Formats: sequence, C-alpha cells, structure tokens
Amino acid sequence: MHPKATVRVANSMAALDRVLTSIESGRRTAPDWIHIQGRCRLDGLVDAERQALLRRLHACVLRGFKTPVEVGSTASERLALWRSIARNGFHDFGTQGFTKCYGSPFIEDYDYVGAYLENGLAGIDPYRIYSAILGSHDYTIEDFLQTPTCEKIDTVVEPMAGTGEFGHCSHFRHPELRYILFDLDETAREAVLARPWLEGADREYRIGNVLDPQVWRDVRSASRGNSLAYIGKQSHNLFDTRQLYDLLALGTSHVDHFILETPEPSLVQDLAPIDDLTRPEMADAGFHAALIEDERNAPNPFTNQLGFRMEVWDEDETRVLFEYPKWRAWQPPTLVALAELLDLEVLYLNDAVGDFVPVDACGSTRQPGDRVESIDHSEAHDGVGFMLFRRRS
Repeated sequence: MHPKATVRVANSMAALDRVLTSIESGRRTAPDWIHIQGRCRLDGLVDAERQALLRRLHACVLRGFKTPVEVGSTASERLALWRSIARNGFHDFGTQGFTKCYGSPFIEDYDYVGAYLENGLAGIDPYRIYSAILGSHDYTIEDFLQTPTCEKIDTVVEPMAGTGEFGHCSHFRHPELRYILFDLDETAREAVLARPWLEGADREYRIGNVLDPQVWRDVRSASRGNSLAYIGKQSHNLFDTRQLYDLLALGTSHVDHFILETPEPSLVQDLAPIDDLTRPEMADAGFHAALIEDERNAPNPFTNQLGFRMEVWDEDETRVLFEYPKWRAWQPPTLVALAELLDLEVLYLNDAVGDFVPVDACGSTRQPGDRVESIDHSEAHDGVGFMLFRRRS
C-alpha cells in the first residue's frame, strides 16, 4: 500500500453504513481503502444485499477494500462470495486486497469463472486467465511518477502490451497523460479497447512488432513531451540475445525512460518444472492453472533458455492456453552488460530511497568514501524489480 494512502475502518455493518453515507453526502472525501473488520462481514449477507453494498463501496473508494479472509463452509459458498465481489467491480488478482482501477467510476465484471461453470474448459477466455494470474495489477504509472527521476512524464508507452493492465489502470489515476499501447495480437487489442476508458482518454492500441524500427518511429511521432515505456517481466523474456539488444537500442532511441520489470535473480535450472498458479476461486470452481515446463526444451543454464506453456485442466480434460517454446529468464547482469555495449545509463528502482538508483553505485564499483545508496533487493515488490535504461545526456 502506498505510504500516503488514506484508510477508513468499519467494525460493524452499522459503522460501514455511516462511513459510506458520510462519503456519499460529501462530508468526507473518498479514501483509498476501507478496511472491513470485526462483525462487519460480507458473507453474512444475502446476495441482493451484498451486491447493493458492493456497489456503494465501489462508488466510495478510490482503490478498494480489505477484509479478513472470508471462508465459507463449502467451496460453493466461497465461490459464490468471490463471484459476487468480482461481478460488482473488484478483483483480488494482486497482493493488496479487493481492488478496482484507481478512482474508476466503471463497475467492471472480473468474474472469469462463470464461463467455465457454463461451458467447461472450452468456455474459458485465455486472456482473462492470463490477466488473473500474470497481469500487472499492482503497478501503475504512479509508481514511477512519484520518483524524482520520472516525475515529469507526458506520454506513457506500453510495448508488448498484451492485456494492457498497465496502461489501462494508469489512465484512471493520470487521465491527463497520453497512452500508446502496441502489440501483435489483434484479439488482445480488441479486448483492451473494449474495456471502459474515461471519456476523452488520449489512448490508442496499435498493432506492431516491438522490434520494427518503423513502429518505434511512429510511436515517437505520436508522443508528446517526455515519454516513458514499460514492459513487464513476462514479455521481454521471449527474445534471444540479439533481439534483446535491439529492443534496448530501439526503446531508448525513441522514449526518454525505458523500463523493464525484472525478476529476482535466479537460474533457469532452479525453476520448478510446474509453477502452479491456481487461484482459490479456480480450485473452488473445479479447475487449475499452471506454467508447465516444455519437455522438449529443457532449461539450459548457458543460454538461460527454457520452454513452457500455460495450461488449465480439470478432472476430465486439459487445455493449453499459451505456448512459450523459447523463453529466456534474462538476469539483471545480462541486461546491464547489453546496456554497456549500447552506452546506456542503467538505474534500478530502490523503494528504500524512493527513486531510481544507478546500478553502478552498487557493490565493488563503489569507491571508498562515496556516499551512494546501494540497491537493496529486499525492497523489490514481491521478488521483482524495475530497471530503467536511457541514453546518456
């Protein structure tokens, strides 16, 4: 949670009603969060009452609500509660609680389980599963704008946008910015643009290859002022060394700040052959999801390459949603080495100091007497970090 986030607390249903009424009347401003505690329980309401309350909550919070784990006595009771919350504008796909896009007035339907209950694995929307288990829900442009390094940005670029959570979620918090998303998948583009955007939002989702120089030239022409590009950790790992080199060269030539999300350092041979990502509502509905190692592409510690697929299954069948036959777990030292070949400046987001810190300020490169903050990997968000690349001024 952001350190400056505002919180209201309700320990009973009567207290929650008073909090919501005071916000609805304008006597209080909407807080970031409402914490529901004690005798204030959503699972004690019938569905119609719960839906009405959730819609009031949605209109009265900027970010969402937190509640103790609500555990029903059966899977069907737990699933009914989760689906009620999801259909009324809140998801829990990140780590922060039941959330919505910051300040969004739109009640989005996040219930992706209903399609499975109606039509089995064939009915599942692959993009909604991807979004639920791998989407970038916990980070928006705000995480970077609050740093001195990136505080003045006019255009946000999301290359390899996929399901586009970063750009879409960011525009609610900063509607004054221009948003340019692009990727190769027309279906993903349609899904992202079909989501509710604020009226007048300056946004577009283009179809284009991130390694095509003309695409980047077009993006630069469409940008205004200072620009920042962000690519999540699942995307740039699709590239081999030469492609990654080209990506860094193109990105830093056409945006002012080029940011890659990076995982905590690890070796490909240490990755589990099955990364079970089954969410509680999936298990309660009767299916599972995982990233599964491709037996034909065993982990190679010399090239950092492996293959895997995203798969869902139940007791009757299995369905492959996405395949990644050549995926590389690129490590920060490799990214730094490529940046040095391109003569790029490399920085790393260090939450302890609230800013991007030069990578060469860490470890043995520091000189005696230098007053330089070292990078503390324990400050990374849930085992991931953010590396910023830019042309030297």
